[in-house]
Amino acid sequence: MNDFINSLSIIIVVYNTALDDSESFQSVVAMVGNGTPLDIFVYDNSPNPQRIGEYPGLRITYFHDPKNSGVSKAYNTGAAHARQHQNKWVLLLDQDTVLPYTILADYEKAVAQNPEIDLFVPILRLANGKIFSPCTFKFKRGFYPDDLKLGVNPLDRLSPVNSGMLVSVEAFFSVEGYNEQVKLDFADFQFIERFRKRYPDFYVMDVECQQDFSDDEVSYSSQANRFKYYCEGARNIEKRGVWDWLQYNGVVFLRALRLTGRYREWQFLKTYFNNFLFPNHSKP
Repeated sequence: MNDFINSLSIIIVVYNTALDDSESFQSVVAMVGNGTPLDIFVYDNSPNPQRIGEYPGLRITYFHDPKNSGVSKAYNTGAAHARQHQNKWVLLLDQDTVLPYTILADYEKAVAQNPEIDLFVPILRLANGKIFSPCTFKFKRGFYPDDLKLGVNPLDRLSPVNSGMLVSVEAFFSVEGYNEQVKLDFADFQFIERFRKRYPDFYVMDVECQQDFSDDEVSYSSQANRFKYYCEGARNIEKRGVWDWLQYNGVVFLRALRLTGRYREWQFLKTYFNNFLFPNHSKP
């Protein structure tokens, strides 16, 4: 186990959340054993920095980004930290994932038994029991699968989300990491599109984690702000032609309609036009 721990960096991205309050960090703290300290890279996108205390069994590197450059920049920076320290694996986490304290042993076992695989993921479930990741990815959007086949799966049928992905550092950089122009929404799908060009398969472990999905936010202001990132992500993601653009346009437009109906506010359609369709026209 110590050999695997020595080869691992855990990247946690937080925003406007104290590290101690992050469910992902709380899960990591529970993983600490009596052996090699865990290497933790915390990327904080909050406006103000926070003081990071000392934790037994954890070696924490803290990086504050008041510009809120997004999760893609965060994971690229964390992966660069891992490569600098000659670590072989990175475990990507957001701030809202609850992981079992035994999950590192599960990763280690899966890696040892599947040396040809460079991407390993657990199953993420929402509070309502639906499978959140890996999801079925069709027409440029994710759908909840009814069930999953454990073990090796093709990335052209399923797509995991960011949190919980264990990725080989070598493979990460061989596909040029994350697209930093896609700051939040679509960041994971963009990474997987890049990744599967070189590495067609990934491994789904027989391990479940609980995910708090931010789309469950009910306030209008939160959804309005999030939808701007959604539009910008869809606009900036790499596209292979007109058909790709048309699919993303359909996804964003339908989401704008759903949010308009939910909140009885026209702002979502305005954001669709100003941040996706005609972004240059919205600038002074």
